[in-house]
Amino acid sequence: MTDSPDILRRLAALPVANVGDAMDRLNVCKAALRTMCPGQTLAGPAYTVLTRPGDNLYIHKALAEIKPGQILVVSGGGDTDRALIGELVAGKAVAKGCAGLVIDGAVRDVAVIRALGIPVFARAVTPAGPYKDGPGELDVPVAIADVVVRPGDYVLGDDDGVAVVPLERAEAVVAGAEDKQRQEDAKRSEIAARLGLEAFPAGA
Repeated sequence: MTDSPDILRRLAALPVANVGDAMDRLNVCKAALRTMCPGQTLAGPAYTVLTRPGDNLYIHKALAEIKPGQILVVSGGGDTDRALIGELVAGKAVAKGCAGLVIDGAVRDVAVIRALGIPVFARAVTPAGPYKDGPGELDVPVAIADVVVRPGDYVLGDDDGVAVVPLERAEAVVAGAEDKQRQEDAKRSEIAARLGLEAFPAGA
């Protein structure tokens, strides 16, 4: 299966939790990987980076190759001692049309990153900067927070966390997640009626 704008549009409209449920609750990243930009969501195909912990040379190389709409997914070994990106890298990503960043490591300059409006997910925040020595690899299968991500897999993120949808399973997963959403919508309406509310609270 190839990347489909319609599949991506439908996945982007769904809560990450429902997408995870549609994958039997697999392919959902550990809770340590969380949003740095509350209220922002991300959805897009992965452009992957494998880097030595605490080193961002290959992130800079990736930004020369990434295409608009892709999600930069960085496997940094979960290291939180040094930030792999900050405001300058985030600004370059915005300029390249990157749809978001998922960093299995730490970041810094979060106030500016939030102001830039690009969704970023990471394990931690630290002021300590990265090295720029390498080694690394681009556009290869990686692991982030114990979930495998291959180039082109769909990566989704919201305030609950991050899920990865294998490209070849995307049609079945989106159909299952939409069915789950319809079931929950019916339950929300039922609960709201019992509570005497016009509608279930937004975002629930």
